[in-house]
Amino acid sequence: MAQKYKQEAKKQEISDEPRSTRSCTHPQRTRRQEQAEKLRRARAKRTDKQQLAELDRVFGKDKGAKKERAKLKERIKNERKK
Repeated sequence: MAQKYKQEAKKQEISDEPRSTRSCTHPQRTRRQEQAEKLRRARAKRTDKQQLAELDRVFGKDKGAKKERAKLKERIKNERKK
């Protein structure tokens, strides 16, 4: 049976083909990616206690980043038990 709507058949053929992704060359995006990588490397060097101290410095004592603080405190507590 022939396709009633030819465009739908054409769309299916096109969607099956892999698309090449175009790399973005926008300067702000590149700058943000570089900054994010720099922050990731800095965080990787800090211990959990140092990260808690950094959060206190940035946001104030026990303010902000509640989920991250909870995870860090749990990890510190588990380290002490071992």
